[in-house]
Amino acid sequence: MGNVFFWLIIMFVCFGFEVHTNAFVSIFIGFGATLAFVLALSGVGFVPEALGWIFTSVLLLFTARPLALRRFAQGKPGDLKGPTHAAMTNRKGVVESDVGDELHPGRVRIQGESWTAVTTHDSPLSPGTSVTVEKVFGTTLWVKPSR
Repeated sequence: MGNVFFWLIIMFVCFGFEVHTNAFVSIFIGFGATLAFVLALSGVGFVPEALGWIFTSVLLLFTARPLALRRFAQGKPGDLKGPTHAAMTNRKGVVESDVGDELHPGRVRIQGESWTAVTTHDSPLSPGTSVTVEKVFGTTLWVKPSR
């Protein structure tokens, strides 16, 4: 029964990671853990569970991941870890807490939601400053002062 909880934790951790990335890696490892979870429920040993997890994860990474990348990159597979032009690009907001460079992120409020933000501006942006989103990197917004 301990293996059941182990695979359940692996599943949730992988799916949780995927929510915060767009690389389409941990979701397929999580699906592999789902198979191992089902095997654990059926009572097979840990070795067959682990082999099923590895086999399924690798199979999905090499077959389903490229399809997902093409689908969500609109036919242009590429490095989804880099900056993207998302729905947030060109949105306007207001600085909530000082926004500096990558080592000194702050917070901005856009359409009622608070986001982590950084800027390439020469000096930190102080609270109350109007900003525009230049690009998105993961869940971090790169902003510049609005004109």
